Amino acid sequence: MIRAAVVDDEPPARRKLLHLLSSERGFTPAGEAGTAAEAIDLLRRTCPDVVFLDIQLPDASGFEVVSALLPDQCPRIVFVTAYDDFALKAFEVHAMDYLLKPVEPSRFSATLRRLRSLGEPAGRMDQLLASLKKGTQYARRLLIQDNDRSIFLEVHRIDWIEAARNYACIHSGPRTYILRSSLDSLGVKLDPVNFRRISRSEIVNVERIAEVRPSSHGDRKMRLKDGTELTWSRRYKSGSLEDLELV
Repeated sequence: MIRAAVVDDEPPARRKLLHLLSSERGFTPAGEAGTAAEAIDLLRRTCPDVVFLDIQLPDASGFEVVSALLPDQCPRIVFVTAYDDFALKAFEVHAMDYLLKPVEPSRFSATLRRLRSLGEPAGRMDQLLASLKKGTQYARRLLIQDNDRSIFLEVHRIDWIEAARNYACIHSGPRTYILRSSLDSLGVKLDPVNFRRISRSEIVNVERIAEVRPSSHGDRKMRLKDGTELTWSRRYKSGSLEDLELV
């Protein structure tokens, strides 16, 4: 039997994948997780043969989950995401496959057929980990179309970013720039040391944070240096506030 773990921050998405797995011969569930921290713990404890791994998790990316594992802890990787912007990077780090949400049963079955036909994963996992540990190159500036001109905005000038349907509103001082991009796609370009996802629709430059205070239901209220008030969702909190001292 091939033991498969499922990692996704959305319970309905996990249930769907587990349901699809249950209808396939030769596969058995090895556990599920909803955050990067839970995923790392699960994979280290259970050592499954394959993990269906969401790329965008509340506390880190799926790529960071893989890079936190030792070669003998790392299963075959099938990345899963709602956006196809990550496909090239997924294959660059030697992922076995890449599934786009909503996952089609026929596409899922094709992936499982490939898994059945493969041998031991260790060699490819060594390659995957080596690729990740070379270091990710993050953007130092973003190319933005501003009316009839193209401008470069240095990322250190960004205060915060908010999602607006298929666009991202980038706030920099008194200016707001509009970029045609999903927040997930943009977030992958930004160094996670300097930029934190604080909710499903907002990313913040941590150097702009002036104050954080408790709010209701485990959330926090955040005030930036320019006075902007934002909500830091409990689903996107990772580590402690002391971590921000190192930025």
